[in-house]
Amino acid sequence: MNFLRKFLGSSPTGEVASLPSGKLFLTRSPSSPKGEFECLYNDAYASIRQTTTPFYYQLCITRVYQEGEDLAGGNYEDSDDDDGFDSSDSAKNSSLGGHSKDEWSFAIMEDLQLRRYEKPDSSRVIAWKDINGDADDMFEFVIDEDCKSQEIDSFMLALYKCVFESKYRISSEIITSMDQLSEFNKASPVHSTDHGLSELKNHQITSNPETESESESDTKGAPVAPAPKGNIIYTTSVVELHLFDAQDSKFKLQLPSSNVTLDIIHGDGFKYYVSVSSRDSSKPITFDTIIDKTMNPTFNYNFLSFIFNLHVMRDNIMCPFSWLVKFPTFNELSVFQNHFMRALWESVNKTQWNKVTESEQQYVVDAFSNINLDEESEFETADSGDEFDDATEDADIDDKIERTLRGPSTEKKLFVDSDDEFGDKDGDKSYAEFRNQKNANSELAVGMANDRTFVARGNTLGVFTNRDKLQFETTINGLETLDGKTLEAKNMMLHQQDQNMIMSGAGDKLYKMDLNRGKVIEEWNVSDKEPVVTYGPNSKFSQLTNEQTFTGISANGMFRVDPRLSGSKLVKDNHKVYKTTNNKFSSFTTTEDGYMAVATANGDIRLYDKLGGNAKSKLPSLGDPIIGIDTSKDGRWILATCSNYLLLIDAMVGRGQKNANSLGYVKYFDQDKKPVPRRLTIKPEDEAFMNMETKGKPVQFTKAYFNTGKDTKETTIVTSSGPYVFTWSLSKVLRTKKDNQVYRVKRYPNPVVADNFKFGSNTDVIIALDNEVSMIKKSKLSKADKDSLTDPNNVVKSEW
Repeated sequence: MNFLRKFLGSSPTGEVASLPSGKLFLTRSPSSPKGEFECLYNDAYASIRQTTTPFYYQLCITRVYQEGEDLAGGNYEDSDDDDGFDSSDSAKNSSLGGHSKDEWSFAIMEDLQLRRYEKPDSSRVIAWKDINGDADDMFEFVIDEDCKSQEIDSFMLALYKCVFESKYRISSEIITSMDQLSEFNKASPVHSTDHGLSELKNHQITSNPETESESESDTKGAPVAPAPKGNIIYTTSVVELHLFDAQDSKFKLQLPSSNVTLDIIHGDGFKYYVSVSSRDSSKPITFDTIIDKTMNPTFNYNFLSFIFNLHVMRDNIMCPFSWLVKFPTFNELSVFQNHFMRALWESVNKTQWNKVTESEQQYVVDAFSNINLDEESEFETADSGDEFDDATEDADIDDKIERTLRGPSTEKKLFVDSDDEFGDKDGDKSYAEFRNQKNANSELAVGMANDRTFVARGNTLGVFTNRDKLQFETTINGLETLDGKTLEAKNMMLHQQDQNMIMSGAGDKLYKMDLNRGKVIEEWNVSDKEPVVTYGPNSKFSQLTNEQTFTGISANGMFRVDPRLSGSKLVKDNHKVYKTTNNKFSSFTTTEDGYMAVATANGDIRLYDKLGGNAKSKLPSLGDPIIGIDTSKDGRWILATCSNYLLLIDAMVGRGQKNANSLGYVKYFDQDKKPVPRRLTIKPEDEAFMNMETKGKPVQFTKAYFNTGKDTKETTIVTSSGPYVFTWSLSKVLRTKKDNQVYRVKRYPNPVVADNFKFGSNTDVIIALDNEVSMIKKSKLSKADKDSLTDPNNVVKSEW
């Protein structure tokens, strides 16, 4: 418990100080078209409340009703309440700021520029900046004249102590007088040119990757690049600096804690930088990097470390260097992480961190932490004896023994094992013709009903059988629409026991192909008002039936499509367009029972028990668009794909909540207990190896999938990036308390276009490269290391 609360005392509601009476005004610039002065509450009281987040408090202005005033107006909401999820699952007032009809609340932080002053008419005022308003907008709480000066003094001392704790993330116990808070205590009203921030010296930094390209591996003598201008919002000199050595595959100490300074700098707008500078003149390691997701930031609490990648241009190739910053204590790492996550959030979302609710802030922070915050037993649902574990370990041992016996190879390294079942293994001429077309492979569709796999290549489909091994069967040439125009298949969905395929083309139409005849037999304009974003089966395994309808989503709605209807193909009773206009629905998936998980380009996920209703749960965004989503057949596990990480989310409402043991599709989570996602990423040091192979191309995951089947339990996740295929053992991810980066990898000579498990199998992975199609045993993937990720000739020595 913080000293502030112990010192001031608190009510059962967490109120630590209050002023009993006053009026709340919103003032604007005299030139504002909205008017200069607006009374929000004619009678109100001010209070300071502690939130559940350490060092964070809120200033609350609560309306006081007089006798006879109407109390039945209901809650005020400044946005449409029909946004696609139940109001019971959304906080009307964020614990870090927001407002309703009866209360305004503000996160107490330095940015508010809190101050107290008297007006010419002797009225006493507490004023603060309207962070979400225009430049000169501010709030004023005009204190009732009956309030004693001593009460106001105590309230202001409490306010500034809260600002102190928010900024420095330490207890205000050391504060004994207002004089110690002079940096926050402003005597005049807020002006747009007065930011109320301490004057900080700009930090001069070399090797700024935004402005400089290095040609030498050692930074000694490197030209000094312009330092990022801004305020240092975090600094420490108690960390160690380590650099990953690609030759030895380990992090090596570069600077001890006595010789390094680590800063976070806030530049213009939403730009933030991590800055590292050496105090050792014999080893002048000095650099900064802009904070964004290309850093691949990773926090490891077990080793009290922050790991990230710094990209430096050399000979027109972006070379990554993987750095590790080691903190002396958990608290030091936690303080840095909170500052870093705020900076990363703002840089990605181009919006202020304080607009996010307290629970969503914690959700974001926890997702970037490699730590299991829940009791282990709650997640023991997958078989701990996943055959993947033992089989791959045995394969590794056999491979090491074989390499030892045969000695080093003198041949050029092959990136595809002879065990890969390629479609042209038997030299089929028609397969060679399929491969020789000018277009590259673009999509993959794995069948459920008849062991077939389909690969799109321009206006051609390659058809493969995948029973015991992958074999090329035939080519469907010359795809075209009903009016004879060339059709390049996109978003392929097998339908009606794999006898038909639904696909889209260049426009808004959808097409139905009879796979037995090899031609398009129907085409539809689904809706003139709701362009289709994507579509899929009504439930996980409805493709195994003769069901003719399927589900689609637009950017702002969802619907059932019935091709048998005349005119519009939308089923009226299963069609809803949501009133909130910025949903940006991007992908969806269904469970065996037909529950839906809908992901958005905003990065959030909504869970529905039926099509067309309101979502029972809404899972917050980490700031990145979701490009694909999958679920386990029972809906318990949700797998979302972002560009450079995956999210594994438990959809079961946890113990201690109102709806414990229900799924989030049918019952909502408590507002502050939404499931923390496991963030599956590539280790920064492995990404550095990959970048050297791909000439600096960033990680870009294809849609990730669980293995699935009617009688198959989900045990493995598969995805790919560039020429690499990755798998995660689900049981390992759920068991481990220290690291979610427990993946296996396979490197191919060309980029992987798409991949998925053979239906009903957790061992066979079907892979489409840009010019090949193969099926590989999962056991053939290796532990990620220098050998499995790189050509040894491409390894860059990490010298600074």
